[in-house]
Amino acid sequence: MVRNIGQRASNAYVKLVEGTPYWLWWIAPAFIIMAVVTLFPFFWLIYMSFHKIVLMPGKPDVFVGFKNWVDMYHDINVPHGWKLLGMYVGVSMFLQMGLGLGIALLINRMKREGFFSTFFLIPMMAAPVLVGHLWNLLLHSSLGIYAWILNTLGIFTKGSLLSFPSTALWALVAMDTWIWTPLVMLITLAGLKSVPSETIEAAKVDGSNRIQIFFNVTLPFITPALVIAFLLRFMDNIRDITTFIITTKGGPAEATKTIPVYLFLLSFRMFDIGLGSVIGFTILLVIIFSGIIVTRTLLKEREGQA
Repeated sequence: MVRNIGQRASNAYVKLVEGTPYWLWWIAPAFIIMAVVTLFPFFWLIYMSFHKIVLMPGKPDVFVGFKNWVDMYHDINVPHGWKLLGMYVGVSMFLQMGLGLGIALLINRMKREGFFSTFFLIPMMAAPVLVGHLWNLLLHSSLGIYAWILNTLGIFTKGSLLSFPSTALWALVAMDTWIWTPLVMLITLAGLKSVPSETIEAAKVDGSNRIQIFFNVTLPFITPALVIAFLLRFMDNIRDITTFIITTKGGPAEATKTIPVYLFLLSFRMFDIGLGSVIGFTILLVIIFSGIIVTRTLLKEREGQA
């Protein structure tokens, strides 16, 4: 009987192995690890959003129902944070996509393309924490070279850009653009390599100028790369917090207290983790739905080209 059970188990194992595509076995370990790492925090986030988290040993959390959700609705800091985040993400994405595309077109197929692409990647190799401290020094009213240049040119003579509510957010936009434009350039440069040179030559023979070639030939080929770059930067920008905490901590006068910064201050300074979980969940939903919209847009464009 034991032998029959072992034989049945062996046959079932053989059928499972033979009936499962080989590629599924390759990705299964990574899939299981990612599921364990991501699913538990996700469900724990939902749990905390309906509870008052008591950070004391031996005392259980208190179920409060939708109180945290109602509190978020009435919290005036939430719309203010989303407004600042919208301004930050919008301007940052515009600058990074434009500059990244421009630099990629400029250095594509140059004689020293490898050198220039590596040179432009240098800011991206630095840790965001290091970049935050670096820009604190560069914009310092007494020691910073950027502050000295702006003062010499008469553009900004008051001191550090990070010290005034009217300029602090835009200084952080410049900082993020300096760091992450190389990523957009790198992805776009990879997309440019997929453009067939024969198609460009044929367009030139037909009398197309550079602008026409870019919009009619180059842009359709690199659109998937641009969408990927946009999606990566958008998801990263909408949850950006590191440089904010290092440089301004949400100030001055709450001029840089975007919704992720407010989430950090609410959860880890005021210890209102329940309300912070609700805000974190809404940020997660925005990221997920934005990714779905961008992905569907890409698929529709690819189907239309096919």
